[in-house]
Amino acid sequence: MSFEKFIPPQTSGVRPRATIRPSGLISFDAATVETFGLDTASYAVLYFDKTRKMVGVQITKNQGDDGALKLSRRRRSVSLKAPQFFDLYGLSFEEAQRFDVGHDPDSNMLTISLKHVQRRRGRRPKKL
Repeated sequence: MSFEKFIPPQTSGVRPRATIRPSGLISFDAATVETFGLDTASYAVLYFDKTRKMVGVQITKNQGDDGALKLSRRRRSVSLKAPQFFDLYGLSFEEAQRFDVGHDPDSNMLTISLKHVQRRRGRRPKKL
């Protein structure tokens, strides 16, 4: 009987995460950039599943895609600004919140579950 050498996989142990800020900025951390190859992407198209309360982010290199938003790079993170998206679907954040980022292989999109975020009714209250 021969032995097989075990070499543990080199993983950072950090789950891919996204931060959504009250301004409508979605920031993807370094683990997300590395795991899903966002370092080569230039644009993203946003989708929303109302029944599952999930944001879908489809990465594209084509600026001409309908709804394509420019991705910004800072150090090791990637972000995009989409306040109109959150307004359209009645999603508001009082403070920045972090969410796990998944991948839907059927649609080839990154997914962010907002299941526990309350949707606002009517207009967002104005700050004093």
